[in-house]
Amino acid sequence: MKLYISDLDGTLLNSKRIISKNSAAIINDLIASGMKFTVATARSYEACHDVLRPLNLNLPMILNNGVFVYDPVSGENIVENYLDRSSVKFILDYYESRHVYPFVSSVDSKGNKKIFYKGVFNRGQEIYTNFRRASRDKRLTLVDNYSVPVDYNVINIFAIEEKGRLDKTYQLFKSNLDASCHYTEEIYSKGFFWLEVTNSRGNKSWAAEFLKKYLKIDKMICFGDNLNDESLFRIADEKYAVKNAYKQLKDLATDIIDSNNDDGVARFLQFNTK
Repeated sequence: MKLYISDLDGTLLNSKRIISKNSAAIINDLIASGMKFTVATARSYEACHDVLRPLNLNLPMILNNGVFVYDPVSGENIVENYLDRSSVKFILDYYESRHVYPFVSSVDSKGNKKIFYKGVFNRGQEIYTNFRRASRDKRLTLVDNYSVPVDYNVINIFAIEEKGRLDKTYQLFKSNLDASCHYTEEIYSKGFFWLEVTNSRGNKSWAAEFLKKYLKIDKMICFGDNLNDESLFRIADEKYAVKNAYKQLKDLATDIIDSNNDDGVARFLQFNTK
């Protein structure tokens, strides 16, 4: 049995941040015919719920770069991988000493989610917060300090800074934390880079391996465009980079397919799964 896993932003979503009607029609037809298809995204459930409405997804999906494996049928998480408290303290203390102001994505015991932040200090952060507000995302919570309440679990901590500013921080976190570190350019605000830290199991490759066993899959085929897809590409049986993907990902790919603006994933599936 084959499982097809697609990234969202820059891969399945076009430059308007939506799934085209053509892509949705093709994929839904294939799902109805029995194709096993799901998504793996850095987005949270709140940030991808609306964009995924056109798809009739019926398999667990990978959210927050693998922090969660979420079942859209039951509406429950199958897997939850939170950051440990010592890592959270190390990260926030370090950022404070460097005058970097990250976003802390958290959830309490009742499932209430917050994104704690101290303000907007650069254009990349402005673009991010403006988009979240435009999407009516109620999680954004302005705070004076990062003393996350004890009843909150930390999903991830991410900083958005200009190119180069977080290079040494990325290496430091990789060397000193038992965690997954995702460092990539923001495709919607070029020149700004995200450094996201999650639980060590909070990555697409771990979550994909979990799904492979959970769904009893024989072969895994994935699609991506950005550097956070690299771990997924390294463990997939076949991997396809869209034409607009980063060169590093193209170098790992089985082949290059049409771009995200040309329905690359859907067209590949249309002609290679029947």
